[in-house]
Amino acid sequence: PKDLDQFIFASQATQAESMKFFVEFWRMDKFRKTGIIWWNLRDGWPIISDAIVDYYNSKKLAYYFIKQVQHDACVMVGDAKEGQHPVIAVNDTREEKSGTVSIKDADTEETLFSATFDIPVNGKTIIGYIPEDPHLQRLWLIDYTIGEKTFSNHYLAGKAPFHLTDYQRWYDKLNIKRDME
Repeated sequence: PKDLDQFIFASQATQAESMKFFVEFWRMDKFRKTGIIWWNLRDGWPIISDAIVDYYNSKKLAYYFIKQVQHDACVMVGDAKEGQHPVIAVNDTREEKSGTVSIKDADTEETLFSATFDIPVNGKTIIGYIPEDPHLQRLWLIDYTIGEKTFSNHYLAGKAPFHLTDYQRWYDKLNIKRDME
């Protein structure tokens, strides 16, 4: 983008989506891959970096995206394999968890997937699959309940690169709760 505000949004969105992807990648492959270490959570001086909190203690967009996928129990969508996107639930607690999930297309509001699920103690489970459409780029909105709590997440479906105008339209539909700063 040539406009500075659009450039800032694009860079923040790219960082947020990529860091969210890293966390989900490791969590969905629990027990085969056992974690990720970040060394740069907060900037120590005013610079442009991959930290999720800047020098002035302002939280970047990545902070909020990562917060959504760091709950003790979380539902995520994985990249397609053999034409199917797995819907995976991970539980990092010492109690079995159960819940419901609904995944909708952000543009059409069509429900693509819904199910109830159980996640074993400190485990993961594949709840089901969503067929891949390699010709479309979409944002899928993931809403799920575990116990009495409701959560949200999202997944960018399709091959990159995504158009900034599409992403800006989808961003308005995300349930990102940003702290008042």
